[in-house]
Amino acid sequence: MTAPIIEFDKVAKSFGALQVLRDLSFAVMPAEKVALIGPSGSGKTTILRILMTLDGINGGYVKVDGEHLWHMDRDGRLVPANERHLHKMRVKLGMVFQQFNLFPHMTVMENVTLAPVLTGRQKEPEADRRAMELLEMVGMADKAKYKPAQLSGGQKQRAAIARALALKPRIMLFDEITSALDPELVEEVLNVMHRLARETDMTMLLVTHEMSFAHDFADRVVFFDQGALVEEGPPEKIFKYPSEDRTKIFLRKIIAAGLRV
Repeated sequence: MTAPIIEFDKVAKSFGALQVLRDLSFAVMPAEKVALIGPSGSGKTTILRILMTLDGINGGYVKVDGEHLWHMDRDGRLVPANERHLHKMRVKLGMVFQQFNLFPHMTVMENVTLAPVLTGRQKEPEADRRAMELLEMVGMADKAKYKPAQLSGGQKQRAAIARALALKPRIMLFDEITSALDPELVEEVLNVMHRLARETDMTMLLVTHEMSFAHDFADRVVFFDQGALVEEGPPEKIFKYPSEDRTKIFLRKIIAAGLRV
């Protein structure tokens, strides 16, 4: 059998007295599209931040592509990872945040090409070619010379997706990427996500409150509550036939709020 590309093994994470993850264990297979759902504060975004090495862990182990993320081998035993190891692991992943995080003084093209050139992974001509291919993919080729202030929220988010793809990550992480957008701009970003899911073999983890999109996009939906995995399964099962009371209550509240599943 194919080995998981992401593994959490009894991972614990706290911020002071607040325990965010409680002995969390779950795995993601290569090329799998997984939607993480649950109430605010349930630990979903923390999972993505741990994978991007933005937040450390207090217990357990995380593996990415068969290697420990927050630990490394030294003389046959696991020790905390140093910055060199974290950097090596970090390039396997790309992340798109809620708030775009584009550099305002740079054009869209410069935002997309910056990391590949700075890291030495691509020369400028190659980075420029790759950037235009990606901007074409997300429908932003005609905005390559624009600066972020000249773009709509949906356009900024599509540019941020192209930037994250520029380093050719094996795993893409998306954190509530439509939550900062006006409703009429959400669809253009979700269309890009559908295209990525159809046309690439990247592993994709998506934190979202867009239940209808999670239903259509994901191979598997994972419901979290209070830092623990409560229930997981194919979208049809989770949304139509949930087995856990906490999942049923959450989905009832979503439907009552007028969000379609």
